[in-house]
This record gives sequence, structure tokens and C-alpha cells, in this order.
Amino acid sequence: MRVEIKVPQQGLTVDYVTFLQWNVKAGDSVKKGDIIAEIESEKATLQIDSPADGVLAETICVPGAEYNIGDIMGYVEA
Repeated sequence: MRVEIKVPQQGLTVDYVTFLQWNVKAGDSVKKGDIIAEIESEKATLQIDSPADGVLAETICVPGAEYNIGDIMGYVEA
């Protein structure tokens, strides 16, 4: 089953974030709670945790690009 990795809500006034980096690459095994990516809003830098155990199946976000809250960043194949 594919599990979506989404850009999380950063507060009521944040509409978008800048994607900084993937800490793992597609094909790597991950466990729920592992830090797999980093994003930055105008207020803070946030680490993104894996939503499930499995394999990082697909990465959509690219470093330096801006994404809206709720956009899909990638998928974990659980």
C-alpha cells in the first residue's frame, strides 16, 4: 500500500514552504518516525518524518522549490 507524504500545516498564516532536502533516496528502507526530509517556512525549519514503515518509493519535491501546504511530497510503499 502506498502512503502519501504531504507538506504539513505550519500554522494558520503559512501557505507554502520551501523544500530543502531529502535525507534518504528513493529505494531506501524507512521506519515510521524516521526523518526523511527537511522543509523551511518563513518561521522555521521542519524535519519531515516517515508516515509508515516501508520503502521510499517516490520523491516528488525538489530542493529549492516552493510547495503549498497539503501538496504530496512523495510516497512510502508500506
